[in-house]
Order: sequence, then structure tokens, then C-alpha cells
Amino acid sequence: MDIETADRVHVNNTPVALFDSVERIDWEDLPAAAALTQRLIRAFAADKALFKRLLLAVEHDPYLWAKCEEDVVEDKIVLWDDVDKGLRIRLRMSTDHQQQLAHNHRFSFTNLVLRGTYLHRNYIARNGFDENTLPDDVQPVVLHEDRAGDCFTIHHNALHSTPFTQLGTISLVLRGNPVKERAPVMFKEARGRQEALEQRRAASARREAGLAETEPEQADVGTMFWRVGEDRESAERRAERQMTKAKYHYWCEKLEELGII
Repeated sequence: MDIETADRVHVNNTPVALFDSVERIDWEDLPAAAALTQRLIRAFAADKALFKRLLLAVEHDPYLWAKCEEDVVEDKIVLWDDVDKGLRIRLRMSTDHQQQLAHNHRFSFTNLVLRGTYLHRNYIARNGFDENTLPDDVQPVVLHEDRAGDCFTIHHNALHSTPFTQLGTISLVLRGNPVKERAPVMFKEARGRQEALEQRRAASARREAGLAETEPEQADVGTMFWRVGEDRESAERRAERQMTKAKYHYWCEKLEELGII
């Protein structure tokens, strides 16, 4: 069964009136997409019975379960994915301190903060943003906080960072289909122990070797890597990132305890 067929099985077997009323989202018309998706994600978050029903169904749906991940500083649970409409909903939960990472995305999306805060920076990059960009070429132009209840929409080409300022920050993301195979990320502050960073400095100087497609656990300022889709990841990498059932059950209980579902 290919991914499109699997997606249709997932969507067709789970009727949701809120999503049925939505036509295909035109993410290139960002003002219209923002108005629609912000209304939609707020309605979804407010319908706690629907939210809980979809969350508890994830572990029984192989298509969705394969997309649930434990990453370096956050966990992700995918609740819904309608490729035809460009409508994927996922939970994003912070698990560790996140550094300031300047990045753009493979897709446009809307984010609703359910708990905690982000410190949100928007940047401009001299001469574009790619694997040859230097840290001083990337300068912040706007700084603001996104708190619980705040909602924002980002175009895939926007350059920003949203480090968590509180552990346990939780948000709902409604994203469109990818329009790029990969998107670059730059560390604007270091991550990890000093001795590990010294080793990374030498590696990051050899940019001609190309950027890694995995997020490093240690990095110096200016270190870059690519964020890629699951289709570019090896089976071993997917297995490494796959959320465990224990972590999933922890989040189900935690979200209920917090009154989110």
C-alpha cells in the first residue's frame, strides 16, 4: 500500500465533520490560509472530545503511528493527515531546552500554543539562506513571545526561530504538504559540552563535505544541518526516532491531566 492509499484509508475510516467541511487549502494564498487554518485549529483544540478521540486512536493506526517521533528536544504525535486537502495536524511537546535555531520549513503551517511559551525571532539573511550562509549574515528583525492561546501562521520561506522558554511547552500544528525536499537550519547559539563543541568546530569548517540530515546533539554557533522528510530517512533512522508506546501513553495521560483533552 503506497502512502497516498494509506492516507485515504486513514481519512476515510475516521469521519470528522470539522475536516469534511474544508476544501483543499491553498497555502500560497497565505492570508486566506491563515484565516481558515487558525479558525480550524482553534475549533479542533476546543472540541476536547474530538481531540481525545483522535489522540487515543493514533496507536491503532499504522499510518499515523509511523509518523510519531521522539527527537532531540521535542516529541511529536500526528493526529490527522489528509494529503488531498493539505491538512496535517500534529502535537508538538518540548522535552529539553532548545537553542536559538534559525530555519525555514519544507511546508507552510499554523501553530496554536496550548501551554507554555516560545521566544519567537524573525530574521533576515544577507544573500539568502543556504549551506553557505555565515552566522553574521543572519540578523533578527523582530522578537516577541508566543504564549498559551496565541496562534500564528508561517510561510515555508519565512526565516525564524521558536525556542521553548518553558519545558513542557505544548502546541498544535496544522501544516500543509511539503513543497521542498529539505530545509536548512543554523545554530545561532551553541548546544552541548565544550569538548564536544571543539570537535564540531573542525567538522563544521569543512562545509564542502555537505550538511548532515540529522539534528546534532552537540553543535557550535554556525553549525548547520538539513531537516528532511521521512521519505529521505533510512529505515534505521526512522526506527531510531519512532516514539515508544510508553512515551505515547505518558503524553496521553499528561494531556488529560493538564486539561488539554
